[in-house]
This record gives sequence, structure tokens and C-alpha cells, in this order.
Amino acid sequence: MEAMRYAPDLTERTHAAKEESKEDEAIVKFRKVWEICYGKFSYSFEDTTIVPPMRYTFHIPEDAIPEQLLQIFSVHVSSLNEGEGLHWPLHVYGLIATRDCLDPRRNYIFQRSRENCQTITKEDPVLLLTGPSRGVVLIDPVSFEVQLKAKGETESEDKVLAFDVLTSQHDSSYWGHPPPIVTSFLLGKRIELGFTFALLSASVEATISVELIAKSMDGSVREWPECIRGKITAHTASLPHGNILLLDSKDGKMPTNDSGVIMLSRKVVSVELSGKLRVQVEAFYPGQLIKGWVDFTPKKANISYEKCDMFFL
Repeated sequence: MEAMRYAPDLTERTHAAKEESKEDEAIVKFRKVWEICYGKFSYSFEDTTIVPPMRYTFHIPEDAIPEQLLQIFSVHVSSLNEGEGLHWPLHVYGLIATRDCLDPRRNYIFQRSRENCQTITKEDPVLLLTGPSRGVVLIDPVSFEVQLKAKGETESEDKVLAFDVLTSQHDSSYWGHPPPIVTSFLLGKRIELGFTFALLSASVEATISVELIAKSMDGSVREWPECIRGKITAHTASLPHGNILLLDSKDGKMPTNDSGVIMLSRKVVSVELSGKLRVQVEAFYPGQLIKGWVDFTPKKANISYEKCDMFFL
């Protein structure tokens, strides 16, 4: 009797293992090809890109030229297969990373552990991006590696949302003046993901830092008010409606370090060398919205500083 009760459990676990192997089949195939191409260089599939941002800030090689960069705006869940035992809200964890010709290792744009999953809703299905850590170069095709799961009551009840790879390459729909904002879709096991981006020609990488220098009427320095929601975005002059979310404090206080530097969720954006970059700060004060912004002229190298004045009562 004990054996009879045990046998179905083994069958169920074997079936579950087979189903899981089917769900990550695309990633397994992608990994095999990747390791054939790059394993000989002693790279590991899980390695993070070693190319840092700001690498040409103070010294630029004579033969360096602006390249075509992917400006990644957002990733969102465009549809959910609720027939697969899922329903809103979703508690999402896992990773999304790009791999380009500059470095085939992972350049994370989303990365969360099960213990730090993001809750998304049908009304707000956008993933909170934390990258890329440096500009994404589109010379050869760019791969978006996706490994996302939905957290269940227990780890055994977690479900695969998408284990697949989206490839972006030169496409006539990417070109135009101004450059069009394109959304490409990846159909996962239980969700459809929309990746929204634009291809910027002759572009440079901008690494953004925002420092809080708040002063009261008596001249003393104070922190961002706790009761005021803050939001920081950036966009290029060619795409004024293509806002890139750098930080949204939601209902909480603006996160800052001991030096007053605001801890942005994203820091790196791309901008045409012949264009402009605007960084905008919004404060949602009770009963009103206060905005401030600064414009930057891109440079091949060096650092630019601007001051954004905002006034609170």
C-alpha cells in the first residue's frame, strides 16, 4: 500500500521535470550555441559584461567613432494566459539581459531574486528596469535573454513565464528621422512580453548622476521631503515622448546615499552626438506637480554639470 501511494508521486515529479525541460528548451539551445562560439575564450554563460560605463570619459582612442545604439525604453507584459493557472497580480523574478557584439556576456536590464520579486498588475504591467549598465550596440544582432518566473505560494508552485531569446537586428522599421519607437514581442510559456526601443544612429553613451542639494529658507541643507513623491526621467530631443524612467520613488522617499547622491534605478541612456539630452525631475507635491529639467549637449568625452532648481513651500 505504501508503494502504491508513492508511485504516482514519482510519476508526477517525472512529468513535472519533463515539462520544465520543455519550457527552457529555447534557452538550452541558445546556451549550447553560445558556448560553442565563446566558450573557447574561457567565458562562462552566466558571466556579466566586463565593459564598464564611462570608459572613454577622460580618454578616447583616436579611432573611436559613435555607433548605433539601442535605446531601451521599457519591457511590459502585454498579455497573460490565465488558463495556465496564473492571474493578476504577478510576482515576477528572474532575469532579462542583452548580449551584443561589444561583449557577448550578460548586460542585465532586469534582475530579481525570488525573495525580491516585483509585483506587477494588469493596470501597471511594466517591469522596473535597472539597466543596461552600458550602451547596447547594434552592429550585429542583439540578443535579449529572458528567464522569468512567477512566484507561487511555495517554490514548487512557481511557474515559468518566459524562458526564451528575442533577437533584434537591422530592420527597415528601425530607421527614420526621427527614429521610430518600435515594440517587438516575445511569446513566452504563459505571457507575451513587449520590448520597446529605438535605434539611435551615431550615438554616445550618457551615464547620469543626480545629486540632491536642497536648502531651506535659512540656508541649511535638508533631504528630499518624505511626503513628496519624486520621479526622474530622461529623453532625447529627437524622441521627446520617449521617456526613460530613471527613478520613481512611488509612495516612498527618494533614496539617497550619505553624499546626497540619488540612487537611480537606471543610469545609462543613449543620445545622438548631434542631438540633445533632457533630464527631468518631477515632485508630486500635495495638490500640485512641480517640474524642473536640464538639457545637455552630448560630447565624445568629458563630464557636463547642470543645476536644476525646484521650489517647495
